Amino acid sequence: MAIAAVDTDRKTLRLLHPASRLVLGGLLLWAGLVKVGDRQGMALAIDSYQLLPGAMVRPLAAALPWVEVALGIFLILGLFVRFSAIATGLLLVAFLVGMAQAKARGLAIDCGCFGGGGPGQGVSWFDIVRDLVLMGVAGLVLLLPRSPWELDALLAEDEDPEEM
Repeated sequence: MAIAAVDTDRKTLRLLHPASRLVLGGLLLWAGLVKVGDRQGMALAIDSYQLLPGAMVRPLAAALPWVEVALGIFLILGLFVRFSAIATGLLLVAFLVGMAQAKARGLAIDCGCFGGGGPGQGVSWFDIVRDLVLMGVAGLVLLLPRSPWELDALLAEDEDPEEM
């Protein structure tokens, strides 16, 4: 009986890792692709948080969507998984700090998470909780045993994917 429970737990973990990667990667890819073609809207969204000097807004508006797209693709494909999970976690920390300070200051802005941004109703608790949950998912991707269903497993010659 105990052996069956351990085996079931291993199977669950083996499925949880790729599922977590796909959810996190899919959301990042979607968020980045929505913003990639709207550099002006992205600059407005970033500037609305009133955190960065004006000289940093445009370069960040140009780069951030591509960073999200790249991390999303890496996570979906299972490429550079540990790096991608850490980078995504750090990105989410930055987003959370921005949203929390905007909420605390009562700034009437949209989060800009999936495009748009600028003046709006204000950052919602849903936005903050969603990013906290996504941070947890990034932590799962980082800490769970690796899955054989990732490109990293194919590139790692010294590891047997069946043992992951």
